[in-house]
Order: sequence, then structure tokens, then C-alpha cells
Amino acid sequence: MSTIKTLDTAAPDYIVDVEFDSETLELSMSVQALSILTGSNLLLRFQNLPAGWSPMVEFSNNDGHTIIANGPFEQVVVGRNQVLAVNAQSDTSQFHFRTLIQRGFGEYSDHNAAVIFSHWLPFALKRKSEQERLVEVKVLPDGENLRVEPLQITIEGGMRVIWDFSEVAKEYHQPLVVYGRPLLEQPPIDSQEFFGPHESFVYRGNTQVEGNGNNGTKGIYRYGVYLIDIRTRAISVRSSGDPQTDNEGEIRSSN
Repeated sequence: MSTIKTLDTAAPDYIVDVEFDSETLELSMSVQALSILTGSNLLLRFQNLPAGWSPMVEFSNNDGHTIIANGPFEQVVVGRNQVLAVNAQSDTSQFHFRTLIQRGFGEYSDHNAAVIFSHWLPFALKRKSEQERLVEVKVLPDGENLRVEPLQITIEGGMRVIWDFSEVAKEYHQPLVVYGRPLLEQPPIDSQEFFGPHESFVYRGNTQVEGNGNNGTKGIYRYGVYLIDIRTRAISVRSSGDPQTDNEGEIRSSN
């Protein structure tokens, strides 16, 4: 049976929205502070970005004066309206960070470029091993159906879940994890409940599904596991029992 012990995808574990106000010309973030687990990926989504402007993020040491390239992250990927910071690893735990937008693309200068900054915000790394961040769920045969072990798991922000279908999937199968019927402490932000507490799924061949990110809404999320016959797109095997994910929420603010 195959298992994955490393968290080697660039899927975001944390998502922060950055809003540009065209009337006040101010840039603001959806958090007041950010605390993430080591090894995590951070996605910054820029809203209402003006035409011809590009996004970026900056990090400084804890006194807020010395700019540190990429901060604690291994790499920073800049897109049209987003910035993805990959693999937070650092001996230093406390930083500050701010987002910015600039006219054009590339290095800016205070003298020759138009730049708008957000405020500096505290940024902290919480130390956790890969084994502590990763929850593995085995999908096993159960007569004509499927079952999972363990039946209930508990997650928080920065953790990932891998469902291992290697003992049940045939070469013509596609594994599937679908959430529904949640018992939440508050209404979900969006109606895409089939993602459950996760922001995205990563499919690894036909034997593994990885749940990434956290929607921040605490509660019990019920889900099912399935095998799709790719020749017919029909469900050929489905789960029995009542698998559940207990989401303790996205721990991202530190006051």
C-alpha cells in the first residue's frame, strides 16, 4: 500500500483576501494578524486590482524595519491577481508582513514608481512536524461498499488530509471525496459544501485524494468516499458508515 509522508504540493493551506479601495486608494487585508504552521503555503488573493498594476508581498523582521526577501517562505510565486508563498520554513518565528500593488511589474523605487501599501501586520510561525500536520485516512473494502479508518478525524488550520484508496482502486477508477450535511457552529461562507472544511482537493493518480486549506468554519462535516468508473462516469463503489471531519477552524489570528 502506498503512503505519502511529505507535503510536497503547492496547494494553499491559508488564504488571505487583499482588497483595494479605488475611492480611498487604500489596500487592506482580511486579517489583523496571521499565524501559520511551518511547512504551510499562503495564498494572497487581490481584489479589484487596477488595470496595469501587479501584486506583491513583503516581509520584515520583528522590529518592522529590515526587509527580508520572501520572509520565511522557500519561494514566492506572483500571478496576475494573486501571490502564492510556498513552504514556510525559518529558524525565526516572528515577522511582520504587508501587501502592496504597483503600477507595472518588477522592482519598485520610491522615486520612480507608483506603489500602494497595506499596513504592516504581525506574522508568526507555529512549529509542527509534517507528521503532525498530515492526517491519513485509509479507504478499505467493506463487502460491496467502502469504509474508512479512522471514521472521524480532527483538523485545524494548516493541516492536510490524505485519503488513501490504494487498497480498493482499480486502474479504471477515479477516487472521490464529497462532503455534505454539515453540522456547523455558523453558516458557511459559500454554498460549495462538497469541499467541506477544505479549500481545495489534490488528486494524486487514481489512489489518493488530498484535502488542503481550511474554510475557518468550526463544526462537524460529514462526507462520503466513492470510486468513479472513468469508462462510464458512474459511481461504482460508495462508502458505508458515517465518516466525519471535526474542524476546529483556521487558526490564523494572533492577538
